[in-house]
Amino acid sequence: MRILFVSLFVTALLLCGCGQVITMSTPTPAATAPVNLTTVTPRPTSTPAPSTPAPTSPPTPTPTPVIYVVQAGDTLIDIANQYGISAEALQEANAILDPRRLQLGQELVIPHEDHSSEGTPTSTPTPLPFEVKGLGFYETPAGSLWCLGEVENTSGRAIERVQVEVSLYDGEDKVLATESAFVALGIVPQGGKVPFAILFANPPVSFAKYQAITLSGDPMTFLGDRYLDLTITEQQGESERHYFTVGGLVENTGQADAETATVLVTVYDAQGRVTGFRQADLENPPAAGESSPFQVNLLPFGGTVVTYAVQVQGTRLE
Repeated sequence: MRILFVSLFVTALLLCGCGQVITMSTPTPAATAPVNLTTVTPRPTSTPAPSTPAPTSPPTPTPTPVIYVVQAGDTLIDIANQYGISAEALQEANAILDPRRLQLGQELVIPHEDHSSEGTPTSTPTPLPFEVKGLGFYETPAGSLWCLGEVENTSGRAIERVQVEVSLYDGEDKVLATESAFVALGIVPQGGKVPFAILFANPPVSFAKYQAITLSGDPMTFLGDRYLDLTITEQQGESERHYFTVGGLVENTGQADAETATVLVTVYDAQGRVTGFRQADLENPPAAGESSPFQVNLLPFGGTVVTYAVQVQGTRLE
């Protein structure tokens, strides 16, 4: 494997709010050898493909939970009537001992009442509105196996606590290994994508198929001290030897000072697979209306970096 110097210049494509996706310009190959930054490849004995249909039934997805935040003057009966359920079902779902003592700002789970006794056919559960994309498998020198990918939020609202599970199968649809992990950021914005990394510490020698599903994901109902009024400006990415570096500015477009700011850089190959990502915390998070510089260095698992995305999330000073 040969690693040659690559210098790539970037053009910015704006994304929503707090992130950007950049497509690298196509490099001109040298006369003596093609430019290639590949450092790790999937296991040569494996030809993984998506498992369709799944050889074993995945966990049955549950409807996305509805959360109600108690407002001033709310009563249990009023909230139950608002969602067309019984007050008893609402009280039981939230383990409320005294329905007269609701707390302002208290989050209530709105249950889905079972109407099967009325003779209505049970509807098929709606899959979680998230899509797993850009999967790539990369073997390490220690013999473990990384699976990298990302979750795209198609739910129409910001989500949090997103967890992904990946299973590996042999040619006879037998499960060989299963692991799971949460995505890299606490919040996946509406229409946004956040990467994940799953480690198979003791992977099978080879596998023929894989299956990736979302295990969980909740609509964001309470922002708290989390701060999303941050955006990336004046950024630039380039390859140098086997590293990829992105630098630029984080601008605070909100009214509050940022207490923390975390920049996340994700890189992709020509097939759109996630080949690496890294987070970096700013030493000096920007105050309201100001900007702070950042630089993130990462080592892609494999493939020439063709596209990269930059996102930033943080917390605010109270």
